Amino acid sequence: MPFLQSLADLGPVVRMYLWRQPVYVLTSAQLVHRMLVRDSAKFEKGFVFDKARALLGNGLFTADAQTHLKHRRLVQPAFHRDRVAEYTELIIEQADDAVSSWSPGSLDARLRMGELSTDVVTTALFSTALTAEQKAIVVRALPAVLTGFIQRALYPHPVLEKVPLPTNRRFDAAVHDLRAVVDDIVARCAPEDSNVVSLLLAARDEHTGEGMDAVQVRDEVVSLLLAGAETSATTLTWLLYELARHPELQDEIRQEVASVTGGGSLQVDDVARLTRLGHALTETLRLHTPNWILMRRVIEPVEFDGTRLEPGAEILFSLSALHRDHAVFADPAKFDPDRWREGTVPRTSFMPFITGNRKCIGESFAWNEMVVIAASVVARWQLVLEPGCRVRENATSATVQAGGLKISVAPVAPVSVPRNISSVAPKCPMRTSDVDIQLQPTLVPGEGQGSR
Repeated sequence: MPFLQSLADLGPVVRMYLWRQPVYVLTSAQLVHRMLVRDSAKFEKGFVFDKARALLGNGLFTADAQTHLKHRRLVQPAFHRDRVAEYTELIIEQADDAVSSWSPGSLDARLRMGELSTDVVTTALFSTALTAEQKAIVVRALPAVLTGFIQRALYPHPVLEKVPLPTNRRFDAAVHDLRAVVDDIVARCAPEDSNVVSLLLAARDEHTGEGMDAVQVRDEVVSLLLAGAETSATTLTWLLYELARHPELQDEIRQEVASVTGGGSLQVDDVARLTRLGHALTETLRLHTPNWILMRRVIEPVEFDGTRLEPGAEILFSLSALHRDHAVFADPAKFDPDRWREGTVPRTSFMPFITGNRKCIGESFAWNEMVVIAASVVARWQLVLEPGCRVRENATSATVQAGGLKISVAPVAPVSVPRNISSVAPKCPMRTSDVDIQLQPTLVPGEGQGSR
């Protein structure tokens, strides 16, 4: 991470090598935004995603441009704002049940957020509940899959993929176990059911009339699990860490939740009124952007700041580095939710869900999921860092994990205040590409926190 941040001092376009592969790093948010939006037709996903496609299938997370657009149109109705509102009602129930069952003392935040995010995605999107064993498999497999495909993509020679190294064995086992769970999810769904899987099973291409086969549906379900469970769990873990570090902010959010709900249960419309929580989540997505490294490949000649790139050139960009640009963000290493009060950050400089034609299809779902879960936690528990806790960024996976995190929870007395229904939605720059983050569908074909 520090290395990627340091490249900005060398210019907006920096050439480096990954083994023998030359790669051009874009260190300017404006150039990255141009690549993803205005000039998106000149690029495809890079060699890392070529490798991921071979290993994980051709879902939205890894799909080539033609497949991505076709499948996105089939999946899009599942994320219409009315459907997201229905999902949010289920998320509220699940979060309430799960968080209220915790016990005082040490909390494995990464595990709990992984379990809860997995429950949310499988129940809301797939209308099925996993067994305890299946849930444990998914929570264990998703990080291993993300770590494994990045490592394999960076091997200097493909023959290393066949060597029985521990990392290869863990990855192969994780992919096998994850596909087994997903196959079970797909097998239990019928086209007439009301969920994402049934929608995929019933969907037909408007031009050819063709539908998806079982393998294609499985690939899409894997993509949605990677997006809706793993990246959300990672972000929530970092948010709990920051709240534990800032007890005064934690108290503010607790009071806000109580004010908005009147001390009662959270409602779907309340999500948009949790302004202070929205600021804290936005700042978490900035400072701890989960997907820290992404790639594209040039397919038409393009010029960036005087550097001409020919077809086949590989481009790398880091959202984590862009979101810590001191030219855009004052004191960028500081966790400061107040920076989002005025809404002055250019939307071209902040894109945690990506932008353009690969924008995260489940942005509204993910946002509501994380707000609801965080609100449920702070309403019931005081988060405290345990003595000796020293958190470090662990970027060995496709997502940046909070290594060394140790949190304890203690119950808090319920806050009883009159219900405030006059609050307005937070003005936060999650609204990139003119898409409302609250309960609006993503209306453009688009990658994201989840499908990058």
